[in-house]
Amino acid sequence: MNQSLEEVKAFCKDFNFQSDSVITGIAAQAHHLSELKGKNFLVGSQNCYFEKKGAFTGELSATSLSDFGVNFTLIGHSERRHIFKENNEVSIKKTQTALEENLITIFCIGETLKDFEENKTFETLEAQLNPALNQLKTLKNFHQNFIIAYEPVWAIGTGKVATVEIISKTTEFIHQLALKHDLELPVLYGGSVKAQNCEDIANIATVQGVLVGGASLSSENFTPICNAFNAVS
Repeated sequence: MNQSLEEVKAFCKDFNFQSDSVITGIAAQAHHLSELKGKNFLVGSQNCYFEKKGAFTGELSATSLSDFGVNFTLIGHSERRHIFKENNEVSIKKTQTALEENLITIFCIGETLKDFEENKTFETLEAQLNPALNQLKTLKNFHQNFIIAYEPVWAIGTGKVATVEIISKTTEFIHQLALKHDLELPVLYGGSVKAQNCEDIANIATVQGVLVGGASLSSENFTPICNAFNAVS
């Protein structure tokens, strides 16, 4: 819930990253989405609801987002799960609706600090991802539109960053989980990604991209991250 209208306009003016091999996307507040259209990046929503229409005041319809030209949506972001108490079942229902509306869906999973300290990371991720893959993998647009984002809750907005070893080990586990379903899916990493650590993250073979938070608020901070992935693509 960042950026004024003028800040959004300034970002769009300043961000000139171009690449044939790296895809960029910006997920802004809903009332700023129109400012992103027609630019050199995909336009994303931070959330959408699992009902396509009806008396659900304040929610975002996946149908309306698709009609408006939005390309992708985040689902199950850690803040939705932990601040707004959205459980995995809700995230899966939202994902199904988004996929039915042909929105690229970034399905976020991740463990809390308590899970991490109790060595329950893999157990938590499996509990979040397996039901989603079981229920969604037969959908028409699943294979081309479903992306997994691993975001350890303890490393989001805290300044703490998972080590390369942790990121590599955990994203490899996620890939192996997907392979058990006969799926090869892209995996993003999110968690205090910034210019200072993006090169190391970009060189992890099991990471296909990043879900960037605070460092995406200015072109100056976001562009080096894009360049890091362009260099290894």
